[in-house]
Amino acid sequence: MTGNTQITLDTVLFVGGDTPASRAFYTLAMNHEQAGNRPGQRISFVPADDVPTPPSGCWVPCFGTTDPAAAGRRALDLGAHPAGTVPIDGRHQPAYSASDGALFALTDPAGPRPPDQQLGDVAFVDLYTPLAEEAATYYAQTLACQVIDEPAPGPGNYRLLVSADRPVAGVVDMLDVLPSAVAPHWIPFLRVLDLEAEVARLSDLGARVRVPATESAMGPFAVLADPFGVTFGIQTPASDDLLREYVSSTK
Repeated sequence: MTGNTQITLDTVLFVGGDTPASRAFYTLAMNHEQAGNRPGQRISFVPADDVPTPPSGCWVPCFGTTDPAAAGRRALDLGAHPAGTVPIDGRHQPAYSASDGALFALTDPAGPRPPDQQLGDVAFVDLYTPLAEEAATYYAQTLACQVIDEPAPGPGNYRLLVSADRPVAGVVDMLDVLPSAVAPHWIPFLRVLDLEAEVARLSDLGARVRVPATESAMGPFAVLADPFGVTFGIQTPASDDLLREYVSSTK
């Protein structure tokens, strides 16, 4: 199924919502005002236009693939619906609504990225959905990648999407950790060095803690909501290493 297709998490889009205020918050959250415009794993702020989003906006991961046309056909054949277009690198690229309602986009792979573990950039992205098993299978087939289970299953029953021995995204059984009324959604995780200190700093910037600093088989993490109610996470570079080590151990 995977063939020569390569999948990467190219960009995470913040679609809709109060874009200027959100941009200001995440510029401070990611410390990009100090680091400058580095070409790391990006957050792009785009208007909703014809893409259906909550009033406060939402995260839409954009997966780079060596054959976006074929991936788009698979996305639709497997049950997704067209959900408008989003601007990515000056081009309008298709967005899709999966069967659980979560949004994602496809594009050509981006150019070379800097080495991993750039502090302040997007480290990973998780899908929280009540249809975790079905969603993991759907994305594996759409993106032509593999699904492997978390080494220590627990609340959330975590699954990893893997391409070319590299983790692409995670899928979480939302019903284990969130009320059923919450809509399926993606959460990006920003890479930080000191988890406790960043939780405190982000709280001072107006974020609210949803999950305090917590240890897991994939490294420590925390989940917060920005001042406008949109959820995001933070994790340390330890997770980069643990994710790759676990993927390698399953081969």
